[in-house]
Amino acid sequence: MVEIVFTPEEKSRIFDEGHRRQSYNEARGYGGRNKAPSRGAASLGMNLIGAAAELAVARYLDMEEHLFAEEAPVRGSCDLPGLEIKCRSKHGYDLLVQIDDNIEDKKYILVTIADKKTLIVGWIDGKDVPGNAVVKEYVKGRPAYAVPQGKLRDIEELKNLLSNNE
Repeated sequence: MVEIVFTPEEKSRIFDEGHRRQSYNEARGYGGRNKAPSRGAASLGMNLIGAAAELAVARYLDMEEHLFAEEAPVRGSCDLPGLEIKCRSKHGYDLLVQIDDNIEDKKYILVTIADKKTLIVGWIDGKDVPGNAVVKEYVKGRPAYAVPQGKLRDIEELKNLLSNNE
């Protein structure tokens, strides 16, 4: 587990990206994912923590050149090449992966943000998700794999793996 402390410049970038996402989604009438709010403070908060989680991982894995590359949300895409970042609002929460996601082609990284602390908790290869998860339905009609934090691999291992593949 790695704690990330954002610089003032990074906080500004997160703020800008979160607001950009909110404005983009509202202008097009997009609904919130998984029945989440699509407008207002709650929606903006989710856009902000999503941007923060992505920036944390991009910085840690030296992938900032790929950060915030998509203007529009695209179902099935990755936040960073081959990586899907999942952010949760409590430090003890599991990693959630939608069952209908194309999990075989991705690695999933859990970031938790709570109490003004950002933690990169760990990661799992998509092909390993079903065997390490239980299926839960936090949102009616949207079952998801819930991978306990104890089943995640150390983020340093992923960093080494990615740097060896360059």
